[in-house]
Amino acid sequence: MRKAILVLALLCCAVSHAAEPAAVYVAVPDGRRVALSPALLAHVPRQTVSATAHGKTASYEGYDLRAVLAAAGVAPIEAIRGKRLGNYVAVTATDGYRVVFGLGELDPTLGNRLVLLADRENGRPLPPGDGAWRLVVPGDRRPARWERQVVSIRVAD
Repeated sequence: MRKAILVLALLCCAVSHAAEPAAVYVAVPDGRRVALSPALLAHVPRQTVSATAHGKTASYEGYDLRAVLAAAGVAPIEAIRGKRLGNYVAVTATDGYRVVFGLGELDPTLGNRLVLLADRENGRPLPPGDGAWRLVVPGDRRPARWERQVVSIRVAD
């Protein structure tokens, strides 16, 4: 009977959360999970980029991933060296699709790769299929890392 009640409680909990949009968290190396909230992003400057994927050019608005990570408490990604060059950022979508960026790619003194965590396209919220957040990587030759429906960002070594 106890197991049945526990299973029922877990199912009810899962169903009640299914309609809510998934919260996005940034997992930082010290083990903390920081919610990607309006309060966290309040002091992060917004950026707009024009980028082309699959023959379609659009204007995307959002936040530089480096600035988001800094706001979440990740050590600055600038002039990194030594062991930190082996660190990476893994971004995961709702379907489990995951893309990875080495910190050296993001470092403005090394790769200087812009990765935009976008929430708007052509001045409007992202289309429903893209979720609340998507990655836009204008410097990539193919948009394989333009991940939709982002749910987590993890910095690891």
